[in-house]
Amino acid sequence: MPTRPDHSQPVIGGTPAAPITPPRAAEEELESLLSEFQQRQTEAKSGPAIQQDPIEAFRERTLRELIPMFVELADKYAKSGAALNMDASNFLQGGREIKFSFALGEYRIQLEGIVTSDSIAFREIRDTPEVRGELASGPMLRLRRLTAQGFRDFICDQLAILIRAAMRRR
Repeated sequence: MPTRPDHSQPVIGGTPAAPITPPRAAEEELESLLSEFQQRQTEAKSGPAIQQDPIEAFRERTLRELIPMFVELADKYAKSGAALNMDASNFLQGGREIKFSFALGEYRIQLEGIVTSDSIAFREIRDTPEVRGELASGPMLRLRRLTAQGFRDFICDQLAILIRAAMRRR
């Protein structure tokens, strides 16, 4: 809408159009907003620390708690002929992939997972003497409430699924 040199309001159809903010008032508003923004930035910097990224926290926990627990389970069940493997190298180096494999004789389950901020979503690949490479949507592990015991139960559940499958087919 065109402005008049004296900054008065134009009249459209007998009613005044929306008021035009004089240039000086707009600049004052801008200065006020910038001042408030800078104050909030300063308060944010001196406020409480930002929470750690959930994926980074899970990386640390994986290294500190979950890998040693997995190694313990792998050693324990190796005596019974079960092979458990975990490949977290991609995840620990900043990636998002984590893999598990469980084997008992000719039976094998591979879980290939993608880590998100709140879960690990797995795809499952099953190998049996009858079927090689059966691909399915796998389990999901929620990270928010995952405890060390919950992780242990998850690993044991996957091994139990494999053993049940091997027993059915023998």
